[in-house]
Amino acid sequence: MTTLIQHGAQYLYVKFGGVVTAIKQVAVVKGLPMWEVERQMASGLNKRLIVSPRLLMPIQPAVA
Repeated sequence: MTTLIQHGAQYLYVKFGGVVTAIKQVAVVKGLPMWEVERQMASGLNKRLIVSPRLLMPIQPAVA
């Protein structure tokens, strides 16, 4: 399965179930691109993480 991550898009980070925003691709590890993502914490602070695209799921818009 190929996951196409887009800069600035929001994804569900499956490891903790929160929404994150993709910032940029920062490295390639074992053939997989690693992405820097940012999540907003309840305190209003932003925390940046380096994650594999395998842990990011696109957020599906609600179907009306």
